[in-house]
Amino acid sequence: MPKRQEPDIAPWEQQPGESAKAFEAFAIYRDMGVERSVRKVTQRLNKSLTLIGKWSSRYNWPERARANDRDLDRQAHAQAVRDVRSMTNRHIRIAMQLQAKALEALEQLNVATLSPKMQLAFLAKATEIERMNRLSAAGMDDSGQQRDGAEGIEVVIEGEDDVDDQS
Repeated sequence: MPKRQEPDIAPWEQQPGESAKAFEAFAIYRDMGVERSVRKVTQRLNKSLTLIGKWSSRYNWPERARANDRDLDRQAHAQAVRDVRSMTNRHIRIAMQLQAKALEALEQLNVATLSPKMQLAFLAKATEIERMNRLSAAGMDDSGQQRDGAEGIEVVIEGEDDVDDQS
């Protein structure tokens, strides 16, 4: 009996010529994960080690189980990537809503009523945010050095005719 797989049948599915009992034994082996062994299948099914060993060899259980493991890993990774993207989009929506509310409050703020300490805190925070964003847009780290593999982009700010990129 050949170990060759049919192209339209996944290795972890029942193979041509593989009996239902042999496939059931394989499925148990496949689903054991890192703890899988032919001996454990024999104990679970109360079958002879010779029979289970013959099926394992004939139907290439180790390779088929590894293929299944790789497929499950790919699926888990793809789901994790989808989950991270969804979370990121949700966080961006929340951040934008908070920014809009903060801007509304900022527009209503009477600077004259703020203490000098609070005015200085506003200035320091605004400067920090501007610096962080300009450096990021220019592909630089916090010290102003070009990040590896980053290409700077020209930043154009409305109302500023001469932006000195060397600052």
